[in-house]
Amino acid sequence: MVGGKFCEYLTQSKVFSNLEVTVVGKEPYPAYDRINLSSYVVHQDARQLIFKSAEWYQEKGITLLTNTEAIEIAPDLKCVTLSNGQKLNYDVLVLATGSRPFVPPIEGKDSSKVFLYRNISDLAKIVAAAKEKERAAVIGGGLLGLEAAQAVQKLGLQASVIERASFLMPRQLNQPASSLLRKSIEAQGIELFLNKGSTVIQEEPNGLTLEFDKGAPLSCDLVIISAGITPNSELAKEAGLDTGLRGGIVVDNHFETSHPEIFAIGECALLDGSIYGLAAPGYAMARHLVARLEGQRSKPFTNPDLSTRLKMLGVDVVTIGDPLEEGRRVEFETDEVYRMLIIGPKGELKGGLGVGSWPEGGKIQSLYATRQLIRKKEEEYFAAEGLLLPGGGETPVAQWPDDRIVCNCMGVNKGQLVSCLKKCRNDPQLLANETGASTVCGSCEPLLHELCGSPNSTKPKGSKALLTFSSLALLAALITILAPPPAMADSVESWWYQVDKFWRESVIKQITGFSLMGIFLIGLLLSLRKRFKWFRFGHFAHWRIFHTIFGLTSLVALFVHTGFRFGHNLNFWLMLTFVGLNLLGAFAGILAALEGAGTSRTALTARRFRPILTYAHLALFWPLPVLLTFHILSVYLY
Repeated sequence: MVGGKFCEYLTQSKVFSNLEVTVVGKEPYPAYDRINLSSYVVHQDARQLIFKSAEWYQEKGITLLTNTEAIEIAPDLKCVTLSNGQKLNYDVLVLATGSRPFVPPIEGKDSSKVFLYRNISDLAKIVAAAKEKERAAVIGGGLLGLEAAQAVQKLGLQASVIERASFLMPRQLNQPASSLLRKSIEAQGIELFLNKGSTVIQEEPNGLTLEFDKGAPLSCDLVIISAGITPNSELAKEAGLDTGLRGGIVVDNHFETSHPEIFAIGECALLDGSIYGLAAPGYAMARHLVARLEGQRSKPFTNPDLSTRLKMLGVDVVTIGDPLEEGRRVEFETDEVYRMLIIGPKGELKGGLGVGSWPEGGKIQSLYATRQLIRKKEEEYFAAEGLLLPGGGETPVAQWPDDRIVCNCMGVNKGQLVSCLKKCRNDPQLLANETGASTVCGSCEPLLHELCGSPNSTKPKGSKALLTFSSLALLAALITILAPPPAMADSVESWWYQVDKFWRESVIKQITGFSLMGIFLIGLLLSLRKRFKWFRFGHFAHWRIFHTIFGLTSLVALFVHTGFRFGHNLNFWLMLTFVGLNLLGAFAGILAALEGAGTSRTALTARRFRPILTYAHLALFWPLPVLLTFHILSVYLY
């Protein structure tokens, strides 16, 4: 999956046209959706799981070698040897070898009636073996084990799950959350055997007997092992690359291995001593590496967001950050839902966990991603009602009406985004490319992530700089309105006389006036960047900062030209319009910067009022050229 996403992101990069890309895969298919692997037992069509067809790779000019295994890497020669005898030379090598199922040391695990749960081939074997069978045992009560149980249940078999720990999903859930999940799963007819270690798989004439380290054995027709993963790092180890004691290719925070020009991403990469087996961190790694190959100076990749939203056997499970993080726990529990927040010493949201319906799940996830503080009264209300605020705050974007605008810049509504979700496979970046949403200012990017059900920890570019310069522009505009103009010198011998000649002498006033107009016109380049598709030089966020800086500079130039004297009649209206334009623009800039907080309270308020101020800013612009033209004519003709 991660290798496939890397290819997608690479084709969208600036450097792709200069690259010759070859993809090598051991399986007979291109990259496919392992998250929804269990759906294969229903449609039994591998094509429905494939992300990009072989034709897509061909159209992009990528050489795709399936059913082919890389068997040797020679880093010094920059050469990879393939199972078909072919040798590939490379400038850059990216390892996205993933992982394989961890198989516990159980006697009898090599039986023909014992299966793994990892890829399409495994599922095809399970489907064939399940015909006319009644019971399947799944070893492993984690995320993958429960997915396997769901798959065999769809095949019409009685599913039994065996977990060595005392509760389900011990890597993601705590005891109370797991207990509620257990209750829901057992209500669906799945048997759970917890706190049991499997020791022997014994073949019998009519099936299998699974023996445990305690308690009575279990009779079944087939056994599926889904008890965790082992990184595929042997190829790298044999090539002399650094690997972990328990597997995994050691990488730095830019995913470079111990050998230059060799990188590793996904489940095979050992980053800061950890393997990240979720899709979102893997995709983030792929994006980061593509940015590095483009030459971008990215921040080191650390602490990936582990937030997930799952529907486990029909039960909603939400994890935010690391739900097992240390901190103060605020819990809410009923017979049907469990919700928990982890609060840090300063009131910051460090993580969360939910089983069952959670209307605020998306909002809580955004609060975590933007490091928002949780107020004491919100904690108290959450403990009592399971919500931060009465009514659950802002309605989740998924529940918005279809005609409600999500992206103000491109005019994209929620209905347009939803219609593209399947085509874009719930990938926020692909959704943005398809619809244009979030590609201008980026402030609605958190809403796209919420709609796709994926975490977003990236603030729009330049939000801090925009907030700073907009605040300075607001201050300058208020000074222009409220501060009294400086007095004129009362004597030609005064030093101030040399200063206030800027406001007395005609030639100087012409110079400062046309300089002011030039600064103003340069600032209008933002309109080109926003409204014309052919003008796409640079990121819009940087252009908006540029626009704000020139607005601030124009106020400084206005002081040099007028001394902040509003004058009378035509001059008064021109000054009032110009200062009002800057005032509204500064307010709109501040709100645009605050929109970067995702779906937090501040961001939601900013998103509600920013378009109003932006439209007012644009409306006030239109009288300005007319007033300015008459002002210039009045100087030269009268």
